[in-house]
Amino acid sequence: RNWLGLAADVGTLQRFPKLVGFGSRVRELCFTGEDFSPEDALNIGFVSRISKSESQLFEEANKIMSKIIANSPVAVTVTKSSLNYSRDHTVREGLDHVALTN
Repeated sequence: RNWLGLAADVGTLQRFPKLVGFGSRVRELCFTGEDFSPEDALNIGFVSRISKSESQLFEEANKIMSKIIANSPVAVTVTKSSLNYSRDHTVREGLDHVALTN
């Protein structure tokens, strides 16, 4: 956190924008070291939804899990691999990667 005078040397500045983009709110959070709310996390795409309680969290997670496991395990695995690979590579490299995997 920069308000403590610490350098961000654990990869946060490298990983965070790759996950949520380089928008002005992300930059503001990085420059100020400010904590962010669940609503901020939702708005910048860091989370996909907010739960009101632990039981609601598990209910929503189980709904998502049920949708995922209804799909082909191979398709889910290849999709996950492609998404992770493409995050750090060009579109062309991502297309080449998925062509090798399919």
